[in-house]
Amino acid sequence: MYIRSTGLGKTLLQCKVESVESSVIIPATLEATREGEEEEPTRLLMTMRVIAPVTWTVRAFVEPADLRAIVAFALKNPKVLFSALRFLIAGGRSPSLEVKKGEPGKETAEKVVPPIPTDIPD
Repeated sequence: MYIRSTGLGKTLLQCKVESVESSVIIPATLEATREGEEEEPTRLLMTMRVIAPVTWTVRAFVEPADLRAIVAFALKNPKVLFSALRFLIAGGRSPSLEVKKGEPGKETAEKVVPPIPTDIPD
């Protein structure tokens, strides 16, 4: 899976879904509700691992309205639905899971770290 964010400029993140589970934890604190607090609605918790260019864990809480919007979009666009079915049936390795070292033709600048001086006077 590829993710782009306006906050990261043109950085393209490569991700993979680690788990999808039903959850009632509070998104802001990632903790269960305490006794006496209002019960949280059930949401889908999708945990994704960003594998390049950084290593992050991203948790997405999918609300019922979001899930309805995704399903409605797929049903209104049969081409998307058929593509999804083809992906499920065809299988195969996802190219986004192969960590790319860099774009071909572009040089990557090496970070030069100056040596630590060992002869510091007292």
